[in-house]
Amino acid sequence: MKQHTRTRTTQECARGVSSGAIARAGIRTGIWIGTGVAMGVLACATSTANAQEAMYTQAATMPSPGTYVYRTQFHLWAYGSNPADGSKRTEKVESMNTLAIGLVRDWALNIDMTAEANRTEDGTTGEWKSDKSIEEVDLMVKWRIYQNDRGGIDTERIALLGGVVFDNAQDDDLAGIAVSPHVGAVYTVVRGRHGFNQDLLFKLNTGGDNADNFGGEGPSDAIFFNSAYVYRFYPSRFRPDSEGAWYITAEMNGLYETNGDIELRWSPGVMYEGRWYAFEVMMQLPLWNEVDHRAELDAGFGFGFRFTF
Repeated sequence: MKQHTRTRTTQECARGVSSGAIARAGIRTGIWIGTGVAMGVLACATSTANAQEAMYTQAATMPSPGTYVYRTQFHLWAYGSNPADGSKRTEKVESMNTLAIGLVRDWALNIDMTAEANRTEDGTTGEWKSDKSIEEVDLMVKWRIYQNDRGGIDTERIALLGGVVFDNAQDDDLAGIAVSPHVGAVYTVVRGRHGFNQDLLFKLNTGGDNADNFGGEGPSDAIFFNSAYVYRFYPSRFRPDSEGAWYITAEMNGLYETNGDIELRWSPGVMYEGRWYAFEVMMQLPLWNEVDHRAELDAGFGFGFRFTF
């Protein structure tokens, strides 16, 4: 199960203009209507980059009902020796595509598909072998159980997560698909230029092997715990004509597997979020680990895009 992943979206703002500001104005005069629309536009402008979703950590945000967010990410991974198969090192290119669908208020569905191509150097012969596959499909439901909007862009939210991963455990052989359920929760808070996300997820693995396990994909169950800090460095304040914002992101990504393997990764990055699209770039580096049953991460690099429609 990969680590992914809005506060108020632009569409929610638009609905606020039509059903909130205008309705409260009573549509009595053209002046009041114009004022309501202007206030709604201002609110949307000040929340254009509100989502503050880091690359590897979940967020208690979601599209409004009837809205879709498409997210595509590309990763390059380098791993060291693997005691499970005797390989010396592995290099992976990974493509992850996610569609988030706003169902009804406080409910959303995420559909995620991951494909990869990799090559592995044999630790004895030095020969390289290559492979490619649809690695997994993840269906996840997000239910927001708490929301406290404090005014402006400040908000505090909690969501529960649940779903199932269809893991192509034997790569090209689709008969080797394992079905693994997962559950979790995520907490999100935004205060002015600062944002923070904390998630905790448990995955009950029903298949897999350590030779193809690069974190949470083996026969042992897995607990993911991820923290993300997001800081908006430009602009310092949103204005009605603001088109987007730039952020610095810092994540600590943790994984514990029930065979005793545990690791922490450090993920610094930069992100731009506009009204309808976003761009992100991130590195992932080993911070600390005690991994005895699978390959350890040497380094990773990722970039991605998000589109709202």
